[in-house]
Amino acid sequence: MSFCIFALNFINKNFYQLFMKKLFTFLISLIIINFSFGQFSGGNGSIASPYEISTLNDLKLLSDSPQYWSKSFIQTQDIDAIQTKDWNNGSGFLPIGRPTDLAPYFWGRYDGKRYAIKNLYINNQDLDYTGFFSYTFCSSSTFDIQGINLVNADITGKSVVGGIVGLSYAYTKNCSVTGKIKGLNYVGGIAGIQYYSVNNSFSYCQITGTNVIGGIVGIKYWGEISNSYSSSDLFGNSQIGGLAGDANSAVMKNSYARGKINGNTSLKGLLSGNLSASTVVTNSFWNKDISGIDASIGGGTGLSANEMLLKNTYTSKGWDFVDETTNGTENIWKMDTMNINDGYPIFSYQNASLSTDDKSIIKNVFYPNPVQEYIHFQKPLKKVAIYDLTGRKILESSNATISKLNLEKLSSGNYLLKGEMDNNQTTIQNIIKK
Repeated sequence: MSFCIFALNFINKNFYQLFMKKLFTFLISLIIINFSFGQFSGGNGSIASPYEISTLNDLKLLSDSPQYWSKSFIQTQDIDAIQTKDWNNGSGFLPIGRPTDLAPYFWGRYDGKRYAIKNLYINNQDLDYTGFFSYTFCSSSTFDIQGINLVNADITGKSVVGGIVGLSYAYTKNCSVTGKIKGLNYVGGIAGIQYYSVNNSFSYCQITGTNVIGGIVGIKYWGEISNSYSSSDLFGNSQIGGLAGDANSAVMKNSYARGKINGNTSLKGLLSGNLSASTVVTNSFWNKDISGIDASIGGGTGLSANEMLLKNTYTSKGWDFVDETTNGTENIWKMDTMNINDGYPIFSYQNASLSTDDKSIIKNVFYPNPVQEYIHFQKPLKKVAIYDLTGRKILESSNATISKLNLEKLSSGNYLLKGEMDNNQTTIQNIIKK
């Protein structure tokens, strides 16, 4: 219960009082923006013509300009944010929507269109409410934050830390985070503290904290977590859940967690916490073999790794897959035949451009793995391609015989390697870049 009081104190003291204190200056910012000349790549910030985010400079302008935080934005291409590691004396990217004199939060719309933001770096152990966004607040019942795809992110904050957002009052969907997330209390792959719904989102991270840690959210209030998954490994002390560390009056459905859960007390497969008795979990699963956890709160089912690799496990519970219509026609899920999520279900939009017609997929030996510089192939390849965990090709090489590949410039993280040998046989392997 002390953690719940802690969260309420955060909300009451750090938000509502802050909001009232800065209301006047925020209203002034709405006037200022009418006289500001935007330097984004396009658009005018309206819903009909959002500001276009296509470069790292666009992201920096958004971060540095609270007068724009009530506007609409759309990302138009992949962005490499590797330079953020050198920003602000090593603190990295400044979260959008952090409290300022001009605006206390982000209350606009951002649609990332699933384009990647790669290598985002935030390192501020004194900053509460940390993520790509700091605070987000909804302006409607539609999805205000969607399609944000953080790849190989490295995010460290104090408490209330998430990949996408620290504290969210926004409807969120189609978001994903891979990389590392670290904080103290209330730490999650998507959000630290989340109000309203999270749909069609996933994390594949190493998430480290102290108390109230979850693969999707640290703590969930109201709304749903639906059609989402966590492949993240979780590390902390207490109240750690595969999807959420705690929840109040929420619903979790058609979701799963498959990562490691490491801590001391209140370790649960999907949902932990003191408030969670008011939350209902349906048609959702966690991996007992990997997590080592036999119980969860509110519902859900612990399964073996083999059971979680079977499509029927999910379709028999009403999950909407691409090649069936009994459970719906949205085609939300598909089984991972490309080994980008170790064979577990993925979203239909995740595509590593690997042909499903590959008739001969065989094993090769890649070493060392994890790799720091060169990766070697026991059987030489004539073609090799490397994909990030969202399925985007980031490196390709063709040669008569490739016995090793230099990955020194590749950012740290998890990748998928697909190789083709002289006899046209295909080999696929997950690799870890140190």
